[in-house]
Amino acid sequence: MYQIEQLGEDLFRIALQRHLELSPEALRAPTNVYVCGPAPWALINAGHPAIHAEDLSQALSECGVRADQIDRIIATSWEIDCVGGAQNFPNAELFVLSPDMIAPGDLEMITERRRTALRERAAELAASLEGFDAEVVHTWLARFYPRQSRALNFVPLRQGARVRAGRLDLQVHQSAGIAPGHMALFDAASATLFSGDVALSGLPARIEDAPGYATSIERLAALNPERALPNHGRPFERARWTLVRASRFLNNTLSSAASALFNGPTIVEFIERDRGYELNEPVELLWNFELFKVLFDELVRTRTIQAEGEGVTRRYGVDVDDPRAEVRSAGSNPSSSSPS
Repeated sequence: MYQIEQLGEDLFRIALQRHLELSPEALRAPTNVYVCGPAPWALINAGHPAIHAEDLSQALSECGVRADQIDRIIATSWEIDCVGGAQNFPNAELFVLSPDMIAPGDLEMITERRRTALRERAAELAASLEGFDAEVVHTWLARFYPRQSRALNFVPLRQGARVRAGRLDLQVHQSAGIAPGHMALFDAASATLFSGDVALSGLPARIEDAPGYATSIERLAALNPERALPNHGRPFERARWTLVRASRFLNNTLSSAASALFNGPTIVEFIERDRGYELNEPVELLWNFELFKVLFDELVRTRTIQAEGEGVTRRYGVDVDDPRAEVRSAGSNPSSSSPS
């Protein structure tokens, strides 16, 4: 299950369409692997090590590229569907963002950290929500985040470094706030931006730090790219305008959130209110919970809204009781007066 699109001379997009059953909607968009030539060929991202392996091999053959002709793989993040498939190309050098020159050498440790965080959140949801099946989440996690059995050998990249991929001379732009080890890659000659997991439409699948993510979008827009090639979904022309629009969408979402958080909902209540129905898919609910928790906690940090409680039962909004915002009666208001 894949599609091949030729984007230019010796530049192909392989859109890998296969995904795990019960995956959240955010992970159902095609996963893109970019094939950059001529030989020696390079891949930008390598797909999931198991889900995409067979489809990617067949697609490369259709492009006239053998696996042993892949000279290098440049992974735009440490996410499993970017870097994980590199193990299927043992002769290729792997390039990843590594500011400390050490991580992600132990990719299993990084992957287990992600598994553990999601398992713990699933346990919280199961303890608070009737009918939430944590075992479904555990099964999905075991398949989507399989154990990584060997140390990752890689060439470390830092902000501003340059790396070639076929005809392209790519400059590294570290993009904070999205996922560990995330970077975008920019070819100035063609004004092409490999934008990684930056959302070019709507909200991203994952955010770790909202201010960092907002800054990353603004910095990438400042490069004046003409074309954006994302990790998921279709390419975008008018890339700078698309990034500016994405930045405005994020800012508008955050600035208008207070009006949507009336009556102090929990995150689960907000998600289901927004969708208009009870969400019974546990992985979908978990994934959305993680995304909105980052956004809402940022609004609390900036005192745009208040919150009370912890974890899954924490309530967010403008109507949450807060001692800083006590309502005074008219009689206690010095500016009020009554007719004599």
